[in-house]
Amino acid sequence: MNSYRVMLGEWELVSLCDGCFRLDGGSMFGVIPKPLWERKKPADERNRIRLGLNALLVKSSHGLVLLESGIGDKMSLREEDLYGLEREGGLMQALDAEGCEPEDIDFVIHSHLHLDHCGWATRDSGGTFQPTFPRARYIVQRREWDAATSPDPRSRASYDPRDYSILEQKGLLAPVDGETEIFPGLRVVHTGGHTPGHQVTYMECGGARCVFLGDLVPTRAHLRVNWHMGWDLYPLDLMEVKGRILREAARRHDLLFFTHEDESPFAYVEDEAGELRLAPAQ
Repeated sequence: MNSYRVMLGEWELVSLCDGCFRLDGGSMFGVIPKPLWERKKPADERNRIRLGLNALLVKSSHGLVLLESGIGDKMSLREEDLYGLEREGGLMQALDAEGCEPEDIDFVIHSHLHLDHCGWATRDSGGTFQPTFPRARYIVQRREWDAATSPDPRSRASYDPRDYSILEQKGLLAPVDGETEIFPGLRVVHTGGHTPGHQVTYMECGGARCVFLGDLVPTRAHLRVNWHMGWDLYPLDLMEVKGRILREAARRHDLLFFTHEDESPFAYVEDEAGELRLAPAQ
């Protein structure tokens, strides 16, 4: 998948791709019947749909920010087959193409700590997993950290402690509680819904704003408020906050970023007589 870039005032936003993978379509759309969702996301012979693994690099006057860190390189060959992982290059090579070394990143923000969102937060270093971005502050909601370090039986398979356990020990973890300004123009907002500590990120510069949606709205096909994943732990909460954020984005003409879209991850949303529709960003 190609990189896409937009200017947000004086900030440059660059989409970075860690490849694509596949998940069961029924799980990705919950109670929505297959004949409806398959029109938007065709399934393969194993009923899996193709999803992007998108991260966002923010080049700002306050530092370099990486939102999400892909699926990483910790999967076994069996797991790569199970998830249908497709990768040419990946996140680290995409960063390198932007002239960024891991040491250049000032902030890493994760919407949540599921393994497909924070895989490159750490990497193998002589048999132990060490932080990939050694100077960065890793920002996550405290509620998400608690959920990831003591997962419930349903969620346990979605977390991989190798991705994040070392961060606290190294003093790089920066847990936040609720809405928090990271620096002027960039803030995180707790949403819950998908996981207990899921958060979205707002970026604002020069009068323009972008919303990094995380798994609140994973793909363009999930734009309808009641189209959500079977993985969402608190679906009613998710639908309430999702509707509010999308309606506000339409009213303000906010740019949206979709973490699991396998086409362009940027789009605008419009409200046409109560019906949300997407408009291209480029």
